[in-house]
Amino acid sequence: MCFRPPSAQKPVKCPQCGALNPAISKKCIKCKTELEKEPESKAENKD
Repeated sequence: MCFRPPSAQKPVKCPQCGALNPAISKKCIKCKTELEKEPESKAENKD
C-alpha cells in the first residue's frame, strides 16, 4: 500500500479542463487557467 505523507497536499482539479495539478500550482499545467486555492483553514483545523 502507498501512503501519502502528511506534508503532501491533495492535487487541485482544474475547473476548466479537469486536469489534476500539484497543490502549489497557480495555473493549470494543461490549459493555463488560473487555479483557485481552497481555504487553508478548512484543512488545518482538523485537530
